[in-house]
Amino acid sequence: MVDNNTLIEVSAFSGLAGALLTQLISGLFTYFSNKRKYNIKLKNQYRNKKVEVGENFYFMNGERMAMVKKNIAFWKSRNNIRSESGLSFLNKERDKLNAYITKLNAENWKYNLINLYFNVSLSNNDIIEANVEAQTCFLKILDIADKLKKAVTDEEKDELFGLYSLYVFNLCAQYEDIYLKMEQDMNVVKHELSREFGDK
Repeated sequence: MVDNNTLIEVSAFSGLAGALLTQLISGLFTYFSNKRKYNIKLKNQYRNKKVEVGENFYFMNGERMAMVKKNIAFWKSRNNIRSESGLSFLNKERDKLNAYITKLNAENWKYNLINLYFNVSLSNNDIIEANVEAQTCFLKILDIADKLKKAVTDEEKDELFGLYSLYVFNLCAQYEDIYLKMEQDMNVVKHELSREFGDK
């Protein structure tokens, strides 16, 4: 026969075990609930930053694509213009465009974060490489233009102008290649941003 003291001890122990079990279950629920809330908050922060960087990239890339198109038009026009006043006008327009892009680059540092959030093909290194190639071609064009000014015979001028036209063509081809890659990157970002907002 069980005495009263044993019964009281068993009851007390059962109550204590029940209270501990309740606390443990409650603690586990709270832990998992807090962890879930934290993960949701983290995902939302990541999503918001991704959208912010993507939108900034979309704007900046669009402006840069417009600049590339204007550069192509500039060089194609320059190739057909031989007067000093025509060249002077084109150079002033190009300088204005470059000043605008420099200002945009200074104000839009988020553009450089695009590779953290999106799988775009053009990295900053690719853009630097493309700029080096374009500058090399540009310097060659300037050298030929300088020789053209000093050329005496029509034969020499025609030969140099042909060479000048070839380098302008190569420069435009480089710009067009970059433009296509930028366009692909715009589509990647656009698709990803659409997916973020559930527009599949």
